[in-house]
Amino acid sequence: MFPMTGTPEPTEKKPSGIRPAVRRAAKYAPVALAAVAVVVGVVLVAVFGVRAYNVYFDEYPAQETRDAATQAAEQAVLNITTIDPADLDGFRERAEASLTGKAKTEVLGGKDGSVLDMLGTAGPNTAKLSARLLRSAPSEVDADEDKAKVLVYVVTTLERPGQPGIDETRGFDVSMTKDGDAWKAENILGLEGIAYTDAGGAPAPAAPAPEGGN
Repeated sequence: MFPMTGTPEPTEKKPSGIRPAVRRAAKYAPVALAAVAVVVGVVLVAVFGVRAYNVYFDEYPAQETRDAATQAAEQAVLNITTIDPADLDGFRERAEASLTGKAKTEVLGGKDGSVLDMLGTAGPNTAKLSARLLRSAPSEVDADEDKAKVLVYVVTTLERPGQPGIDETRGFDVSMTKDGDAWKAENILGLEGIAYTDAGGAPAPAAPAPEGGN
């Protein structure tokens, strides 16, 4: 018998090498990338969620407390360093709106007298005292306890009839507390002191406070 001749049937070649591997990787890549994206998304949500929580519940209340206490401290100092002996009722109203505790007692009345008593004794022709804000900065803030301490510097102008005004820089360490819905000063410490009684019944100029940045 003669051997059969003819074209042999082609055999199927199985893919091999790098290209098929790349194709397989490409096939599953979208799934893998989607999984990675989900993981990254979860991580970002967690990170920014914690950050947002900190801002809303920690940083924002502290910032709000700092701003409100500082503004109230500035106003309290301006109120007690703006004195017109001819309008003591106005001085009393401003002090009552800004002060509480020890500060209120010292300014408006106590067993040992008060600034208001001294001004009343001096009479309406006493020198006037006005003030403008120079700078301020909170030194302590406790949002949980509604407490703060603020350094406030003002420039006061003492005006006597027929004399040029005398400008002085004065500094105050103001302890603030929440009194109901309002921030008020409960203690005011003059960094160089103000003497409210002298021969002329006028506030005596204090030593200038040290210069510094805002």
